[in-house]
Amino acid sequence: MPNQKPKCVIILSSKSSGSSALQKLLVKGNRGKYIINSRHKENETLFWVKAASILGLPQVNMLDSEVPIPRPKARAELIKLLTENLDSSYIPPVNDHELIFDGWRLLCQQNMPIFIEKSPHHLHQWSALELILECIDKLPCIDFLLIGLVRNPMDTLYSMWTRWKGIPEINQYEWHNGYNNLLKLKKLINEKLVIIRYEDMVLNTGCLQKIYQFIDITDISNNKHFHNDSLHKWKQDLFYGFKLSDKVMALAEEYGYRYEDMLNESYPLWPLYRQTSRFFLYNFKRPIQSRAKGIKKIIRIN
Repeated sequence: MPNQKPKCVIILSSKSSGSSALQKLLVKGNRGKYIINSRHKENETLFWVKAASILGLPQVNMLDSEVPIPRPKARAELIKLLTENLDSSYIPPVNDHELIFDGWRLLCQQNMPIFIEKSPHHLHQWSALELILECIDKLPCIDFLLIGLVRNPMDTLYSMWTRWKGIPEINQYEWHNGYNNLLKLKKLINEKLVIIRYEDMVLNTGCLQKIYQFIDITDISNNKHFHNDSLHKWKQDLFYGFKLSDKVMALAEEYGYRYEDMLNESYPLWPLYRQTSRFFLYNFKRPIQSRAKGIKKIIRIN
């Protein structure tokens, strides 16, 4: 339909919660589109945390993250993102608010019929969420749907540990902050926010029915993006001795997770194993990987 309004889906989640798999599922059939040009992995933009930095809004520090990004860098990167993903006639405005909100409008229009964005940092920064709410209010020309994606915190933190050696004792409180933000957001924008659990998607993608209706997808069969192998892997790792705090478990229970599904056996040598593994990754493995990438780049150039 020529007069159809652009639609925008924003996935809000912690890292390692299945947002990449969900994004790939939602672009099925070439109706949904996401950012192509970005320096961040998994087609992420970090648009709203960069916007918060540009406007000088408060943000919390995050483990193993560049967020909060300094204002000059955030503004330069937002302009670069818009310039590289909009048509060649785009000229960045001087006004910060216009740069942010009109820039988002143009991204939605450029990626019609449905622009799908996910950046895990957004959920952890309340100022970013407030800007998203302001954007929804400022842009009635766009149909918005926010998806709150939650996963068992033990599975989430274990995934962060195996992928980046993220310290679960610290990351658990980032998880708590993010999903406490999601409950606050639900009270403010109930009808435009759908909360789903990763585990429910693994068992049956029928839980996404409201989302499918929004993006006009009817065929939800043959889904290969989610699998049972991703559940409770931490239970098979005898060296993983991390235990969730009562505070985090209590919040997870509000999302329907059972206490017994978050319990883990302690391992006396876990603190030593954790610190040794992290030291090795950041002092040996990552520098080697970085050098390898540099060599590959040189080979491609030559």
